[in-house]
Amino acid sequence: MQNSSTFLPGSPSIQLANSIYHVEAYLDHAATTPMNPVALQAQIQASSLIGNPSGSHRAARAAKDLLERSREEVGALLGAAASEVIFTSGGTEADNLAIFGSTGGGRIAVCSTIEHHAVLDSVKAGGGKLIGVTSSGAIKLEELESFLKEGGERVGVVSVMAANNETGVVQPLAEVCALVRRYAPKALCHTDAVQVPSYLDVGEITAGFDLVSISGHKFGGPKGIGALLVRRPASIKALFHGGGQERELRSGTQNLAGAAAMAAALRDAVENRDENVRRISMLTEKLRSGLSAKLASIKPNGADEVQMCNITNYCFDGLNSEEILFLLDAAGICASAGSSCASGALNPSHVLLEMGHSKSEASGSLRLSLGVTTTEEEVDYAIEAVAGVVRELAIKKGALWI
Repeated sequence: MQNSSTFLPGSPSIQLANSIYHVEAYLDHAATTPMNPVALQAQIQASSLIGNPSGSHRAARAAKDLLERSREEVGALLGAAASEVIFTSGGTEADNLAIFGSTGGGRIAVCSTIEHHAVLDSVKAGGGKLIGVTSSGAIKLEELESFLKEGGERVGVVSVMAANNETGVVQPLAEVCALVRRYAPKALCHTDAVQVPSYLDVGEITAGFDLVSISGHKFGGPKGIGALLVRRPASIKALFHGGGQERELRSGTQNLAGAAAMAAALRDAVENRDENVRRISMLTEKLRSGLSAKLASIKPNGADEVQMCNITNYCFDGLNSEEILFLLDAAGICASAGSSCASGALNPSHVLLEMGHSKSEASGSLRLSLGVTTTEEEVDYAIEAVAGVVRELAIKKGALWI
């Protein structure tokens, strides 16, 4: 039974621009989550404070006090000191700060080929090194070890995500960290942990990592707020300059309401994690087994590795993700083909291509991601709708696997 402070399950009716639309099943929690009522309340209360946290009068001091209490809470919940929490505008800025703040002057970044584009494109822009992954979506540790043995002295940061945002595959962070410490002791370890706070203990799985990125809207907080943990004694450079806020690493007036709301959402996510994981795991298993019963030849991508309990990803060879999503949307189901930050173009997923899937397979991908508000009724509806849409398109296109 969930606490009274947590989300109330149920399909939302959403009002936007004077119109109302009804969602039968919201299965895109990996893209963004519904805002937690406790976070919304914290945001509203914080918005009533008029002071700038950088000022010195009493209104400013009140704002500063709330900001620092929020910082302390975020740090404690993530296994870090308050002084190690740098508030940012979200996961993308946190990732960019980690990569560009740790490189330059002849030092490069290293990451896996399946990182979120906030990391992947940053590493590419700086002429860094990409490490491949296995067919099941885990970083190739032997390839990373080989590169670090040969050129570890040139490496400024190694970035490997905690769990992939498209497949849910949990990466071997402890092994990555051990290799970096052995062969590139001057390099920093960074992980994009945006997907995991609701499902895994961030402090535990990132032990030994210098830099950790999170984003509030992935666990019931508001959009536009995130954080980068910069664990001491790690040192990085600022991306831009101004008033010197956030340990002179992120100048600009802080998003006080966002920080307070993110702290409240994170607290609720951590306090209710065990029960939420148990319930969501059961729903995900029901979704997978239900779809397998209706589409016997399908198998979730990454299923041979340890996966997040809420993400399921399929390839439907010969089908088109855009058509699948269009028909699902018409049926009231919110889903995605992969990362929402890149879904506008609906190009084949770079994650699936790097895992060895053909372009035809990757072009027919579908990600279904559950969350705290997901109900059994939503899953039941989704099983019927997804199976029906896929079967209809497969017959229409003459797909042989149906």
